[in-house]
This record gives sequence, structure tokens and C-alpha cells, in this order.
Amino acid sequence: MLIFYSLILLIVATIIANIFYTNFPSIPLTFYQIGCGLLLSLLPVFQNYSLEPEIFMLMVIAPLMFKDGQGTSGEHFRQSIHQISSLAIFLAVATSVIVGFMTHLLLPMVPLALCFAVAAIVTPTDSVAFKSLTKDVLLPEKISDALENESLFNDASGIVIFNLALASFVSGNFSFVNGLDRFLISFFGGLLIGGIVGSLFVKLQSALVNKSMDTSSVIVPFSIMTPIAIYLISEAFGCSGILAVVAAGIVYGTNQSRLKLTSTNVQLVTSATWGIISSLLNGVVFVLLGVTLPKVIKQILPYPNALIFQLVGDAVVIYLVMLVIRFGWVKLNIFHVSDHDISTKEAFLSAIGGVHGTITLAMALSIPLTSFGQAFPFRDQLIYIATIVILLSLIIPTIVLPMLLPKKMPEDQGEFQKYRTKMVDYAIAQVKQDPTVTMIDRNYVLDMLNSQKNHTGVDRKQIQKILAQTQQVTVQAVNDLASQGKIDKKIASRFSRRLATTPNNHVGFFVRFKYIAKYQLRRFKSRQRAQRFRQEKGSVPKKVQSKINGRRQVDHLIQQTMFDSVNAYLDSIETAENTASINYIRSSYNYRQARTTDNADSDDLRNSLLIQSFQFEYTYVAEAFKAGEISRNLSDRLSESISTDQMAYMEQGTNSALLLA
Repeated sequence: MLIFYSLILLIVATIIANIFYTNFPSIPLTFYQIGCGLLLSLLPVFQNYSLEPEIFMLMVIAPLMFKDGQGTSGEHFRQSIHQISSLAIFLAVATSVIVGFMTHLLLPMVPLALCFAVAAIVTPTDSVAFKSLTKDVLLPEKISDALENESLFNDASGIVIFNLALASFVSGNFSFVNGLDRFLISFFGGLLIGGIVGSLFVKLQSALVNKSMDTSSVIVPFSIMTPIAIYLISEAFGCSGILAVVAAGIVYGTNQSRLKLTSTNVQLVTSATWGIISSLLNGVVFVLLGVTLPKVIKQILPYPNALIFQLVGDAVVIYLVMLVIRFGWVKLNIFHVSDHDISTKEAFLSAIGGVHGTITLAMALSIPLTSFGQAFPFRDQLIYIATIVILLSLIIPTIVLPMLLPKKMPEDQGEFQKYRTKMVDYAIAQVKQDPTVTMIDRNYVLDMLNSQKNHTGVDRKQIQKILAQTQQVTVQAVNDLASQGKIDKKIASRFSRRLATTPNNHVGFFVRFKYIAKYQLRRFKSRQRAQRFRQEKGSVPKKVQSKINGRRQVDHLIQQTMFDSVNAYLDSIETAENTASINYIRSSYNYRQARTTDNADSDDLRNSLLIQSFQFEYTYVAEAFKAGEISRNLSDRLSESISTDQMAYMEQGTNSALLLA
């Protein structure tokens, strides 16, 4: 129970930090999270808290790195291979060697192997923390991309060098050849295992989709367990688990077109689940940093004040040396960091962008407590130095970057509308090229896509709020039918309960996930029973057909009642301020109502076409961003608009399916 309470408190602290950041965004979110962690450390449950590095790597870092890897396309990876090799491998090794010798000069009483260990600890960079620090400033995209690429892979470099340094200290000898062999095996072995196992997992997930097993209860847990399984497999072979999950994430990102050919509902639930997990884990790691800081300080306090100040000074020197190394490496374009000449400002931004965080903390705390039955030498001092370096790397960019970079301004609405129209036109062109689609189904999808052009100026948050209200209207309409005796009360009750499966509701995530899983499982079993029945019987008995017809009549009554109630409600709340949003929602309900008379096969085909159309839109946005036509901010806004359109469409599609499921 203690672990459960600790986890709940960490999540609550993360939520509180987000609340403070929402109301006071001038301070980076990372510092709110660290502050909440400091407050948690006052509670008895956290006063003697000890972070388990192996569990931390497996359950926190592995999923985060997997998700980051998914955001890197295979083509982008191939184009950036020289940059990644330069920053994540050669720069990481050079930093570890130079900082290791520098640390030994500063602290000659510390064995050289342990100096290399602390150098390896402060080598990995954290792109998540850097994004938080640069959220409100306009950072050049090529620098942002370079830092993200570096952080994906240099974690493994630091971990491998750290393990080699500890092994050398324990054994008392170091072999350069053996060390190089272990480094290469761990690094490239992790990439190879991640690529192979990731491809197998992609094929397995695709097989589940092809077998009509693409339900939330199957795909979502499968997706969550993937990075954990791949990490364990790679570590079992003595290779880097972190690099394996990054490689697997890239494989998944490369195969997104194949994986997204599943139900829109499952896509949205999977995306929402990963969004929640990523947000929580990113927050938890910095809350844990705040929780750990008092213990680190407490352990160093018994030492003489002169030594404590010396350690602070040493940490400052180490941080400055790393800045100089990074600046010189990028400015001199060593090992082909970039294809163009790099300015002094760009080199400095790349240097100061080497923010340290999660991996550095975990590696520092993973230093053994004992060695040969005695306390591990200099453990407290090394952890203290690493902690100071982390704090310096967070504080200095927070102060310096706003002085060097312009404040981020919102994208021009005209630019957004221009590229949204191009995005929709691209999807329409792709649909028109499919000769297998009937004209009536094609026109339905094209009308739906064209309707997106008419709503470029709507307020997305306002739409979601009104959609939530229309859900309650539909529930009330169905309950009224039951009260009047026009439909069975069980149908009304089932509809109210399973409304949680729609993506736009405001019930708890776990409640929604439970109902989604039940609905998808019931739907899968119904398909299987129908298929067996057709194979065994060949035709439907009159009694069964009569029952089916009766259910369809009830469905039609409910659909018409909901449609009338929603339109009446929309008329009653329409104002000059929300007209665009009302029209947007009314249009989606109109399309849904037009589909109620279509047969199931046509409905499934149109669902499939719309899924593909939304994927075409995502593809256009990704390609436009990669080509440099649009900024990252505009890319995010366009992707968010696609997601909202999916929600509006699914809002109507799921209501109908829930009634008779």
C-alpha cells in the first residue's frame, strides 16, 4: 500500500504543478514540478525515499523514449544519421573523456575511474526539460531538431560509459579494447534488437487488426507493454535497453500508415492513453527530482563547509567545461554536425541547450551503496556534484534564452487557413485516385472532407464544450423515450452508460477506458457470432429477421429523436459568438443523420475511407513540416484540428453503434 500511496501522491503533485503552470506560465513547468517534489519530501512517506534506478529506467524512461522515437520518421533518421552520430556518440565520448580528466584534476583524491563515471553521468541531455524551458521563445527549428536527435541516443552512450567506469573501478583495471567492444556491442546491439523486435511487434499488431481484433482492450495494452518488453529483451542480451526502445519507436513511427488503418475510436483512445501516460511520466520524473534533492543535501551536510563549497565550485567548473566542449564541437562542425556553416549564436544555443535531467538523476542514484562490503567511496560527493550540474543546466537557460531569442508569437490565422485548405485538398486528391470506391461512397467522404474547409475559424475548445453538452441532450432524449414507453429502459440505460466510449466526454479516463474495452469486446464477439451463423445457417430465419427489423425500427426512432433534440438545443444556445461552432457541430450531425438509412457494409466502407482520409491529412502536415513549408507551431495546430474533426465525426458515429451493441 505504501507504494500505491507514493504513486498517487506523485501523480497529484504533477497535476498541481500543471495547475500552477496554467495560471502562472511565466515560470517553466519543470520548476513547478521540482517545487511540488520538494513539498512532497516533507511528508513521512518520502522522507527516506530511495529511487530504484532499474525500475525507473524500465517503467518511466523506456515508455518516454519509445514515444519520442515514434515521433521520428525513418527518412528523417536516415537524413540525420551524421548529425546523430556526431552529437550522440562522438561528442558524448569526447565529453566523458575530457570532463573525466578535468574532474580528476579538481578532485585528485577521487580515483580516475570514478571521475569518468561522474563525467558519464552528466553527459546525457534531456529534450523534454529543454522543451519546457523554451516553450515561450522562438528557437530555430534546426537547433531544436538537433537537440532532440541528440537526446534520443546519447542517453545510451552515457549509460554504457558509466557502466564501464564502474566496472573498471570495481575490477581495478581497464582495457581500452574490451571497453570499446562492450560499448559497440551495447550501442549497436541495442539498435539492432530494437529494430528487429520492433518490426515483429508491428507485424503482430497489424495481424491483430487484420483479424478484426483491433479493439481498445487489445491494442491499447499491447501498445503500452511494447516498450517494456523490448527493453527487457535487449537488456537480457547485454545490450542497451534504452536504445532498443528508441529504435523500436522509430520503426513504429515509420509504419504509422499501416498501424492507423484501424478503427478511429481505437486510434483516438490509443493516442489519448499515450498522451496521458507521457504527460504524467514527464511530470513524475521532475517531481522525483524534487523529492530526491533534500536527501542528497542531507547526506552532504555532515561534511565540512569548505568541502561542500568546493564541490559546488567543482560542479560549476564541470558545467562550464561541458558548455565550452559543446560550443566548440558544434562551431567547428566536427564529424559533420551540420550541412551548413554554423554561426556563433547557433553554436551557443546548441551548447546551452544541453539540459540535464532524468537520465542524469537516475544514473547518479544508481551508484552502488557498498563495494566489497564497505560504503562506496565518494558516493555522496559524486551525487551532489551531479545534482548541482542538473540545477545549473536548468536555471541558466531559463535566464539566458529569453535574452537571446524572440518571444514566440501565435501563428497568423490566414496562414493556418491557407494550409488547412491545402491539407484537405491533398486528402481529397488521394481519395479520388482510388478506383475501387463507388461514386456514392466517394462523394459522401468528399463532402465530409470539403466541410472541413468551411470551419477554419472555429474555436476548438468551444466545439468540444458544446459537444459535451449535446451528449447530455442525447442522453436525456433517449431517457424520455424510455419514460414514455416507446423504447425499452435497458436500451436507454445501456446508451447512458456507454456514452463514456466517445472521445469527447468528461468522465474519468479509467471509467471511459473500461467502457471502451467492454464495447469493443462485445463488438468483436458479435462479429464472430454473425460470421459463424452465416457459415452454419446460410440464411436468417424469419423469427430472427423480425427481431432484427424491430431493433432497426427502434434505432431509427432513437436516431430521429436525438437528431431533433440536438438541433433544437443548438438553436436555443446559438449566439453571434458561437455561430461558427454551432454550424460545425450541426453539419456533423446532419451527415450522421443522412447515414442512418445506409446499410452496414456501406457504413463500414465510409468509416474506413474517412480513417484513410484523416491519415492523408496527417501525412500532408508531416511532409510540409519536413520540407520546411510550415513551422512546428503551425504543424501542431493543423494536427490538432484534424484530431478535433475526428472527434466530431466519432461523436456521431459512436452514438449509433452504442444503441444496439
